[in-house]
Amino acid sequence: MQTDKIDVIYAPLHISRQDWGIIALAFVVSRILLYAIGYFGAMHYNVETDQIGQINLLDSLETDVWSVFCQFDCAWFKSIADVGYDAYPHGLTTGHAANWAFFPLFPMLGHYIAEALGVPSLYGFYVITNIASFAMLPLFFLCLRQLGQEVDVARFGVLMLAFSPYTVYFIAPYTEALFLASTMALFLFAYRHQWLWVAVAGIIMTGTRNIGVMVVFSVGILALQAYGWKELVKLGDRGMRVILAIWFIPLIMFLYMYYMHYHVGDAFSFKNIQLAWGRIFGNPFGYWLEGFETGGRKIYLSVMIVVGWALNIYLIKQKRYAEALFMFICTFVPITTSTNTVPRYMFGLYPTSLAIVLIARNRPNLRPIMLAISALLSSYFVIAWVNAKFFTV
Repeated sequence: MQTDKIDVIYAPLHISRQDWGIIALAFVVSRILLYAIGYFGAMHYNVETDQIGQINLLDSLETDVWSVFCQFDCAWFKSIADVGYDAYPHGLTTGHAANWAFFPLFPMLGHYIAEALGVPSLYGFYVITNIASFAMLPLFFLCLRQLGQEVDVARFGVLMLAFSPYTVYFIAPYTEALFLASTMALFLFAYRHQWLWVAVAGIIMTGTRNIGVMVVFSVGILALQAYGWKELVKLGDRGMRVILAIWFIPLIMFLYMYYMHYHVGDAFSFKNIQLAWGRIFGNPFGYWLEGFETGGRKIYLSVMIVVGWALNIYLIKQKRYAEALFMFICTFVPITTSTNTVPRYMFGLYPTSLAIVLIARNRPNLRPIMLAISALLSSYFVIAWVNAKFFTV
């Protein structure tokens, strides 16, 4: 099966009624199970707040099931949605943190959706997360079909994504679902040479997370593979569309930097405030090796970095250069400051899911095993997340 050459299909890609049924079923079942596991995991397995015999579970569902998934950065998103960007640092135990590190699209959308529905901003975040979470599944299906994969492989990809070990990031009020859905949309449109929509998806990516701007290099690679450098250099119609798409992708980042320059006097505040979280620029290989020496959760983080590198090398061997480059940048840049959050960054990327599916595409007997292990791990990480275990951050 060919995976190293993209055959552009100008006719609309088709998802059959049966496949829509599989997508819908995978989404509904995975979300019901994982939200339930998270809720009961928080109520029962947290020894400090073991409330399982003290509360009416049905009465508490309306409030607690939403709040237990609002961990770590969720509070920062709420502060942006409810109050706006801080004028000065004040957060964390040191008082040196601020919400400047988080880009505006996700909290702004959450604010306006919540305002329209007359509910707290947290509920608006859940609306975004679940819409984006559902959109990921058909988008991934279409990406796999666009790359020449058979229907059974695309269906396996949908199930693996729905029950990913790190699905918790796609059901919690976090940016990962919106970022991944827009990334898949961008690559799908780029495969099909629809550069206007590439720009739109890229703007959403950049407005959601700062690392999204790095996708411009992957867009450039896909354009070069499609047209050749001569076509782009002579600035013909197709070349200009590519260049305009690349120019528009960083737009929200520049607007955000402009705003922060006048708001707090530092256009790079989103980068500089990372010091408050102990993220200091250094040798990424030093941080990686330090994880093995430190032990505990740091070993897990360093091992996951190795897994990421292995998947990256696999994509290169499959000649998926654009996807491999984006994955490399999105996982390498964070470890120049710390190994924290590497699994979340890695499994919130389209190339990671693509590599996993391609590994299993010619191994049908391996797929059920991978899916079972993935589903089991997703339950483990959900329970760890709702109990605020820091290795899941």
